[in-house]
Amino acid sequence: MDYVLPAAAALVAILLVPGWSFYFDVTPKVVVLLAAAAVAMIGLGFPRSKWMMRIVAFQAAAVILATLFSTHRWVSVYGSTWRRSGLFAELAILVFAIGATQVRDLRGWLRITVLASIPIALYAMLQYFGIDPILSARGYQFGEGKYMIVRPPATLGHAAYLATYLLYVIFAGAELARRESTGLWRAAAITASALAFFAMALSGTRAALVGFAAGALFVALRDRVNRKALYAGVAMLAAIAMFYVTPWGERLRARVFWSSEDALGGARLMLWRDTLRMSAGRPVSGFGPETFSMEFPRHQSVELARAYPDFYHESAHNVFLDALVSKGLLGLLAMLAAAAFGIAIARGFLGAALVAMLVSQQFTAFTVPTELYFFLTLGMLAADPKASMAAAFKPLRIGAAVLFAGFAVYLATGDVLLGSARRAMDHGEIDRAATFVDRARQWNASADFYFSRRFAALNGLRSWQYGFAAAARATETADDPQNAWINLAAFQAGTNDAHAVERSLRSDIEIAPNWFKPHWLLAQVLQQQGRLGEARAEATLAADRDGAKHPEVAATLHHLR
Repeated sequence: MDYVLPAAAALVAILLVPGWSFYFDVTPKVVVLLAAAAVAMIGLGFPRSKWMMRIVAFQAAAVILATLFSTHRWVSVYGSTWRRSGLFAELAILVFAIGATQVRDLRGWLRITVLASIPIALYAMLQYFGIDPILSARGYQFGEGKYMIVRPPATLGHAAYLATYLLYVIFAGAELARRESTGLWRAAAITASALAFFAMALSGTRAALVGFAAGALFVALRDRVNRKALYAGVAMLAAIAMFYVTPWGERLRARVFWSSEDALGGARLMLWRDTLRMSAGRPVSGFGPETFSMEFPRHQSVELARAYPDFYHESAHNVFLDALVSKGLLGLLAMLAAAAFGIAIARGFLGAALVAMLVSQQFTAFTVPTELYFFLTLGMLAADPKASMAAAFKPLRIGAAVLFAGFAVYLATGDVLLGSARRAMDHGEIDRAATFVDRARQWNASADFYFSRRFAALNGLRSWQYGFAAAARATETADDPQNAWINLAAFQAGTNDAHAVERSLRSDIEIAPNWFKPHWLLAQVLQQQGRLGEARAEATLAADRDGAKHPEVAATLHHLR
């Protein structure tokens, strides 16, 4: 039992299941998390630290109440497709946090979680150099020529999430090296920490670099500076500096150039402002976990839409704002309490890991792996190996374990069925793919937007009908319904049903009033119907919200004038 949780945490970070799993870098991680939480529920005791118990209870109450009053309750339970951080996943993370407070072999936990990062860091480095046997490089390479940048995600889905996870490894690896008494284990810990540092730097994630600086400053101020650690840090910085000026550092130099062109972090400042305004609409309960991408388009300002008309905002890119908008004031207070408690008890390199991750997460969202490692670190800092392991309230524990295990099976089954549908599509087996899609829907698993495009790309009436049906369902199941309505309108245009197209575009405008695209497309539909006054009004709205980013939008308005 002592090593179930750290082994599961390591697996959550490293696991990718392409082919069999549809959401192969998300759902398998959550399934492992839930399964391990189910096992752990049987034997966990309560934390001896009253404050840690209060933090966990506060977090649990916030997510349960926010889910109960969510604007999209099932999404809050099940989780969005991009991170699956719904009710059960968040509660499972809290189970891990409780387990970490009862660790009796901290060095063993650190060995497992730190050394498991080595293949992840090496994979990120290979991606930087253009070697990737698993993922398509098109998903993380941007630009061209000498200005092409590489944002390696490794096994974490995105470079920012990878870098935040690696912050844990950098500092936890240093803590492990400090605790090791044998040369081989110490060398392994130092190697893992160093590889994590280089992979983090190659990810080009500014938030993580700020987090690393904060963690290093914490160690320097809170603890007596260790000369060996100082020399090691200087050596790693020197190595990165030398790499930067070599031909191999071209992609890193390109990333620095891109960053210099966007010193304020893109849309973040306006996104944060709009998120605060949005949260005022439901200040007590929030909109519900995992609902941000569905609700934010209604609240996006004209200024943000105009400045970044093609951006998709899946989160507020700040863990405190995420907590506020999804779980209300209770969620914000719970997150603030966790952060304050963590800083208060932080010590050594493990404390630096917590500080580094917390600072980095002011510019990115939690995903299941990054949230897991944040709360694991908090639990390890509050660890008391003498905590009671008595299994009080055993029936309740068994019930919770059954719920975690059952939901893990539920998630896995739907995801595997969607993966089977994709494999069938790859082999041109249209009817078989449609059958798998229907079966997956019975498990509340869907990728209707994706399959509507796949079906539509094939020849034949039956395939197109499957695609049309999936496009219609996507308006209810997609994380980004504003794009789903545009997609449905395109299918309806294929049947020359102008009235249906207009209805879909107006539905899109209702949920994303400041997005230029539905206004622009509606202007063209109205123009074809001879409703020139209405078309001109929509074209004007589109041009205003486009911010002169797309010449074709301005051309439509010019033509109507």
